[in-house]
Amino acid sequence: MNRPAYKYHQFGRTNRYFFFSDGIYGTITKTVMITPIEPDLVNSPHLDLYNLAFGDVKEEDNSWIFDDSSRSNNGDMPKVMATVVRIAIDFMKKNKNAVLTFSGYIDQKSDTLGRNQRTILYQRAIESNWVELNTYFQFWGIRDDKQEDYVPGKLYNKILVQHR
Repeated sequence: MNRPAYKYHQFGRTNRYFFFSDGIYGTITKTVMITPIEPDLVNSPHLDLYNLAFGDVKEEDNSWIFDDSSRSNNGDMPKVMATVVRIAIDFMKKNKNAVLTFSGYIDQKSDTLGRNQRTILYQRAIESNWVELNTYFQFWGIRDDKQEDYVPGKLYNKILVQHR
């Protein structure tokens, strides 16, 4: 993927990554967490599934928390999304049997519009790099609790991706 991205760091040997977004509201710490999930959550018992969660790191009650509901609007979304994609690619190259699943946090705007704005954002990132990403990765979409091969332009509730 030949898009500008931020340098990211991995927390030790965990599947947690962080990077810094630099934009109109200053520097914001972002994090990506990749955690194992039960396969029955997507009706695919044979898969080695992981959830990819993305958000801001915020201070609350003198401790740091992960907030996947935040909308920082720091003016650097293409670079942020390119960084998240690079982290996902890095993880999948190291874990060839892993299948990542992701969907956006359902916020008030998504609920009002009846479609998940963050999942749409993730789909735009995939589709703007579709030719390259589809060469190396297999994508599926989940819509109405049914899994199918990913079709660019079609809206999904969840997206799954695996290294080819």
